[in-house]
Amino acid sequence: MKKPDLPSRRVVDALGKSEIVVTPTGLGIVEELAARGCSVVTISAAIGVNKETFLHIRRRDPAVEDAFERGRAREHDRLVANLNTAAASGNVVASIFLLRARHGYQSGEGIDVNVNVQTGGVLVIPAEVTVEQYLAQKRAEGDMVDITPVARPALYPGHVLPEAEPAPFAPSRPAPSGTTLAPIPGRTTRGD
Repeated sequence: MKKPDLPSRRVVDALGKSEIVVTPTGLGIVEELAARGCSVVTISAAIGVNKETFLHIRRRDPAVEDAFERGRAREHDRLVANLNTAAASGNVVASIFLLRARHGYQSGEGIDVNVNVQTGGVLVIPAEVTVEQYLAQKRAEGDMVDITPVARPALYPGHVLPEAEPAPFAPSRPAPSGTTLAPIPGRTTRGD
């Protein structure tokens, strides 16, 4: 009966020195798990060694390192293809990421962004100006609509809007002689 091909095994040389080697089955496992994006801890556990031993084996055995790098390359190619598909279908974030990561685009370069206030959006301000300068420039150009809410109207005739700051708390009875009352921090309401 043939033993199953384990992913790694310990071998002893003629001098009695032992080391762990990764078998062809183990190389396939390393490549496949790396292609799936698994961590080094997961890959090392799958071939039956701990993380430190796996790192040592990768340094010592070029075949293991090559299998790991081939798997990582497959994962990389799949992720880039997914990003390209998303960017081609109009995903702006994927497009921006690809331009920055693959073509060296940087933030702060001249870009013109239009924001539709009816549907919401993101306002991108060039890095060389402050928010106040940008808003002043857009107001001067007539490209900006002020949507700041107006003061709240009264809800019904005779309704008075609450004051911005409530009046300070006044005690309902005089304090005993020799007592100083300190104001209580924050808003205080009494239920008397």
